[in-house]
Amino acid sequence: MYSRRARRGLSPVIGTVLLVAIVVLLSSVAAYVAFGATEEREPAPEVTLELEPVERPGAYDLELTNGERLNGEQVRLRGAADERALANRDLLAGDSVTVFPTDERLQLVWFGEHDASYVLREFEVESELPEADEGCAWLEGERAAGVSTVVIDFVLECDVVAQVDITLETGGVVIGSIDSRNGNVDIDNGQLTVYGPVAADQSVDIDDANVVGSVSADDDIAVDGAEIWGDVRGPDVDVDTATIHGSVESANQVDLDGVTVTGHVYAPSVSCSDSPTIDGEPCSSYSPKDPSDY
Repeated sequence: MYSRRARRGLSPVIGTVLLVAIVVLLSSVAAYVAFGATEEREPAPEVTLELEPVERPGAYDLELTNGERLNGEQVRLRGAADERALANRDLLAGDSVTVFPTDERLQLVWFGEHDASYVLREFEVESELPEADEGCAWLEGERAAGVSTVVIDFVLECDVVAQVDITLETGGVVIGSIDSRNGNVDIDNGQLTVYGPVAADQSVDIDDANVVGSVSADDDIAVDGAEIWGDVRGPDVDVDTATIHGSVESANQVDLDGVTVTGHVYAPSVSCSDSPTIDGEPCSSYSPKDPSDY
């Protein structure tokens, strides 16, 4: 049994332990108030969205029917040919954009500050894409064989990434993106379709084809008789008899011949011929925007 003196000796020790515990608890609460409260997750915008099929095969119109302004730079479309179909644009109530689902489920995901992300809307869709003849295993075989050019003349479901030239010929369809990391991309005539963005470290040449996504290159971009569902970006852009459902950005003059650009042109100057239109107005009266504003 402890003596009375021993019990008196324990009292200061217990008091000290309790005091330390209280100080630690108060410090934690203060830290949460000072730091945690300032890093609250940004709330998602309150919007109402609808998805309706249109006449074009595989295409749907995504419409913001009600709610706040939606900043497209903060939105990704998971399950679509181009996840960044809303990039560089804002949607207001009544606005719509054409999207091409590649999966049976399409998610509109919004990204905010402090790693906040929310699925604003999820849609079940019926994909109308062509049935694939080959998948990524075929592309791996081409890489292993060390081909100098990847030639596609069938329906391929895969993101085509290669260190060599990539060419689509008659009958070629890519369900996925195309990215030539060290070469050119040539999409030859024959109403070919790429369901995804197209990029090249060198040049891109698109002739009588459809690209459901953006087109970008570190060298020349030539588009003739094509329909592009996204932005076109490159140091030299020449578009002839085509429709660009997006904007055009270039560090040099943009040449447009019989072209419809639904967005804007970001370039030092623009050359117009055969009555092109930009953002709904005649090219002849259009003033291009500063490329730094893109």
